[in-house]
Amino acid sequence: MRRGLGPILLCLLIACSESFLPASAVEDLRVIGARIDIEGAPGRANPSPDDDLQASIVVIDQGATPPLTWSLVACVPTATRIGVPICGTLIDGCDGCVGPPPSDPFAFPVVRFQVPSAQVLDAVEATEVLLQGVVCGNGSPSAEALARIIAGETNDLVPCEGPAILEGQPVEGRLITVQVPIERDPEDPNLNPEILDDISLNGSAWPPPYAESVPRDEPLTGCSAALEGLTEADRAKHPVAGSPPSSINLAVTSDSLQSFTIDDRDFTEEMQVSWLADGGGFEVSFSFITDPATSILTQWQPSSNVPEDGRLVRFNFVTRDGRGGLDRVERGLCLLPME
Repeated sequence: MRRGLGPILLCLLIACSESFLPASAVEDLRVIGARIDIEGAPGRANPSPDDDLQASIVVIDQGATPPLTWSLVACVPTATRIGVPICGTLIDGCDGCVGPPPSDPFAFPVVRFQVPSAQVLDAVEATEVLLQGVVCGNGSPSAEALARIIAGETNDLVPCEGPAILEGQPVEGRLITVQVPIERDPEDPNLNPEILDDISLNGSAWPPPYAESVPRDEPLTGCSAALEGLTEADRAKHPVAGSPPSSINLAVTSDSLQSFTIDDRDFTEEMQVSWLADGGGFEVSFSFITDPATSILTQWQPSSNVPEDGRLVRFNFVTRDGRGGLDRVERGLCLLPME
């Protein structure tokens, strides 16, 4: 099968860095995916007409993620065939399209809306619905930028503006377009892949205290204090600056790679894995899991210089099935100075 980013395409409409950093290097605000879940149908990735869906936008940064604000619209695209899709008919009743809610100023974007009827979609030959708009870190969405992206104008846009929520920190912004495919076969629907929890580091279980996730407000430096209560064996699993590459093994469930049929041709999904870290470097930015395999191994090289009190490295692993399904997990390691 042709390898691609899949039908849920998250378009980051920003210029590439002049330093040509690999895609795996997280050095600023990044929107790395959108997890779609269907109400009343656990596991399903793609909605049918009239379904209620939830889109969870995954946002990361180097270090702690800043306070986020966003302004999005849900819509049925116009019948364009090339380029970034353009909103046509707006979908009413989008819950969470503007945020964060007053009750949770540190929320991440989670949007809910109902997919239009088959009649509305068929009228414009729509095979997907869209989420388009602006996600800001430490600033506020620009009303002008939102209006222009909805109109299909994406050049020379400044998505976010001040004043800064946290003084002394930059205002960052990203324009996003999330394409949500309509389910082709409701009798055999596409499901989200599932990453197994037991991601291994150098052949052993991922060490605490970041073996399941990393607290959002955990600072970039000073993580050595978080290791003080660990056993000597668990502490030794955290890498030292300049040490040899560490191997990371990720696996998905056996039923994550689904079989499906298009135009009487049978296929099996090929799982794309995105490796992301805000420190050190991966040997590759992307890998692929191809049936019958269900796991993949990669190498991560620790940085050579770290502060005396340690440097927290956040890892994000994202799997995409090429048809709209997505899963993501986060892990962390404390990179320690050489003794």
